[in-house]
Amino acid sequence: MKHKEDVWGWMLAVDFFFVGMGGGMLVVTGLAGLFLRPGVTSLLGNFAAPLFISIGAGFLILELGRPLQAWRVFLNPKAILTIGAWNMLVAIGCGLLYASFGIPGIPWADWAVLQQILAFVCVIVGLVVATYPGFLLGWHKARPFWTGPGIIGLFLISSLVTGISAHILAGAILSPISSKLLNSMPGLLAGLLSLQLVLWVGYILVKRTGTTDREAIAVADWINGELALAFWGGLICLGTLLPLILLLLTSETAHTIGALLVILGGALMRWMVVRSGEHRTWLPGEQYYLSKLPEGDEAFLNVWDY
Repeated sequence: MKHKEDVWGWMLAVDFFFVGMGGGMLVVTGLAGLFLRPGVTSLLGNFAAPLFISIGAGFLILELGRPLQAWRVFLNPKAILTIGAWNMLVAIGCGLLYASFGIPGIPWADWAVLQQILAFVCVIVGLVVATYPGFLLGWHKARPFWTGPGIIGLFLISSLVTGISAHILAGAILSPISSKLLNSMPGLLAGLLSLQLVLWVGYILVKRTGTTDREAIAVADWINGELALAFWGGLICLGTLLPLILLLLTSETAHTIGALLVILGGALMRWMVVRSGEHRTWLPGEQYYLSKLPEGDEAFLNVWDY
């Protein structure tokens, strides 16, 4: 007999990574179209945004189980999962339609008003997609590391930095019509990475010293426990500090490497956060009850075996 799993798996971390990065890319695409001009971002980056969100949604369906019943997630308007599902659907549709304006010879290429409306919608739904994983996790009061509004800001900033990094890589592969935005992205990314560093240090410090004992125990894994190497070496050093230095240089190669490291750091961060969900608040007597359940090889369960 197998006990029901009470933690989420790696597929949820993959979902959070692709959805967050795609949402961040969608925000950048929309803002560029609204305040600069349409077409200044790479066509590859514009199409990658809704594609990444779609990939993340696919992993979420697999993680939830019963893929053929996935349509049911759209039917409960009071559920936070339903709100997120509808928002991702709108983000994918609007993102693809907005990106299509960059295809030469498209019939609606001259519909400037529609393009501006889509750019505005992309910003709004992109922000919701980028912050949605933080809302979903912060809602779980029984998971000490997740609970509270701080996780929302961390997911938003991580989505933005990975989204900008993905645009930098897309621009390096397929240059946009104007390089103005591409040239300003490394400086913007460096500033957001500095903010991300401050937010993470503050979040860990508050969880460690200013909240409940359960939260302090959960965050201890990040400071000097099983996740310490991944946090200090991976997320902080390789995923934040080193890219920050590279982005302040004038070399395009350094910018590309820095953007790639930021994306890898964002993926690592989401795995670590999901992994920290193993620390949860147990109901009174729950652990004792689970310890008494059969594991599957007890003698009384095998009495009918011949």
